[in-house]
Amino acid sequence: MITNITLENFKCFRQVSINPKLLTVLIGPNGTGKSSILQALLLLKQSVDTDRLDIRGEYINFGEATDLIPNFLGSCRTIQFGIRCDGPEIFKGATREYELSRSYGPDFKLASDNSNERNILGSTPIRFSSNGFPFGRLRSVPAIRGLVRPTYSLRDNYLAQLTMHRGLSDQEEQLATNLEYVRSLEEEISKLLDRVTGTGLRTDSIPPKSVSVKSITPSGAINIVSEGFGTNALIQLLLQLVTAEPGATVLIEEPEIHLHPKAQADLAEVLADTAKAEDKQIIMTTHSEHLLSRLLTLVAEKNLSPDQLAIYSFTKDEKGECSASEIEVTELGQVTGGLTGFFDANLDEMDRYVKALQNQS
Repeated sequence: MITNITLENFKCFRQVSINPKLLTVLIGPNGTGKSSILQALLLLKQSVDTDRLDIRGEYINFGEATDLIPNFLGSCRTIQFGIRCDGPEIFKGATREYELSRSYGPDFKLASDNSNERNILGSTPIRFSSNGFPFGRLRSVPAIRGLVRPTYSLRDNYLAQLTMHRGLSDQEEQLATNLEYVRSLEEEISKLLDRVTGTGLRTDSIPPKSVSVKSITPSGAINIVSEGFGTNALIQLLLQLVTAEPGATVLIEEPEIHLHPKAQADLAEVLADTAKAEDKQIIMTTHSEHLLSRLLTLVAEKNLSPDQLAIYSFTKDEKGECSASEIEVTELGQVTGGLTGFFDANLDEMDRYVKALQNQS
């Protein structure tokens, strides 16, 4: 399990450090750097076994090298990554540094993790290897997901790691193929879907080599594109979650998208139960107070320990620099200092509504 992620001079961060637990929730307004935490991990994952930072890879595409450089840095041109985990890996506590130069484009050479002798751009780079750090067990669920076609062509092979480097259509086709080839997944995903949206899942083969994905509703089976998009968007999330091996880390962007508030809360419980039962770490971004409230309720009910739940609140200052602070969770499922800015919209709306009623009386 990943126990620390430290970034310096990456995107909107001068320095940020978070200590993930079994379940880690990243909250805050749009554009405050929540997704950048997940993107940094994917950036390193796709740079494994290379001597440079691969900014246009299978899992994340940053476009231009300059997009990684914070605007507030001035002449500083160094990005630093630090990842720690709780196993005996040889990269435990290692820091990888890349020298940036706008004239070098995406060719960021890997520098030494020896703090006393750091290579610079132009020196022989040290190859970034996955032998000691389990990037192969890192799964990702992007915010843009779902099946939009009634049928898909079957591919030749099952592929556990879904990527977006060839576009959404490619990702969807591989998702449908995975569901068809591993039929045992249907029952497991169906049970989880039923807990969240009250529907099931099945795939139907269409000769000679196509497949359709069906939603099982109380009134019968219907094609997934005719079902509400909440169930649709959950399929990829649950597939990545259930097929991840024990000890894996699953990165999820906004698990609540397209879901009714009750379903958002129920999904939080599904995520917590799966993480605990199967030893799978989840790091997620969210804007859902319903999801977060259910997690805190699970702590109050003693179904989740404060040692298993980390909450980080992200903010951005007037200069565009982002920061994150941990919010302490008590044994009673309460948060020390409250959740500033998280429930404020509901309170402000209620205040406006009350005032509107008073003005009419």
